[in-house]
Amino acid sequence: MTIQEFINGFIEKKIMNTAINQNAVSEYIKKELEVKSYIPFVEKRELCEKVLNASNTKGKDGLVKVDSVGRYIIFTLSVISKYTNIEFSSGKDAEFDSLDEYDMLCENHLLNPILEVIGEEYATCNNMLNMMMADIETNNNTVEAVLEHNLSKITNSIDNLIDAFAEKVEELDLDLNQIDIDKYKGLIEMFTRK
Repeated sequence: MTIQEFINGFIEKKIMNTAINQNAVSEYIKKELEVKSYIPFVEKRELCEKVLNASNTKGKDGLVKVDSVGRYIIFTLSVISKYTNIEFSSGKDAEFDSLDEYDMLCENHLLNPILEVIGEEYATCNNMLNMMMADIETNNNTVEAVLEHNLSKITNSIDNLIDAFAEKVEELDLDLNQIDIDKYKGLIEMFTRK
């Protein structure tokens, strides 16, 4: 069922919570949607990885740039899609269509009731997402991680420089027996001075 079909049915039936039936919206959701009560851990992890890959970008400097609002929307719609039979847009303009679909759920006051029907599983997935995000930040955006990333670059550059220097020295055809050490004594003392 598409999100539009679900919302149209909700509007046509004029579903609302009342004093007589305070659970009319959640009952409608449970009746109209196929809601899974559980998905395996591996699937939760994959869902969170996809969300993080879509909402984070790694810069050349090794730092991870975060789009927290995008992460929330992608995560919320992904959970609804994974736990229910609601189909969200896909294709060329899916990102913009999904924002419209998110707005339609909010405008019709259906987002939170759907998440409430999904229940603890939403909170479990959200906790997993937050832990994985904290790992990304620790592994990429801490002072230690930035230093490690940059020291690694410097070390590689120094290794390349030493290798190039060694090649050039090997190319020189020096006969050390014919070198006048006294000429280079001052240079040697300069490098060995403490």
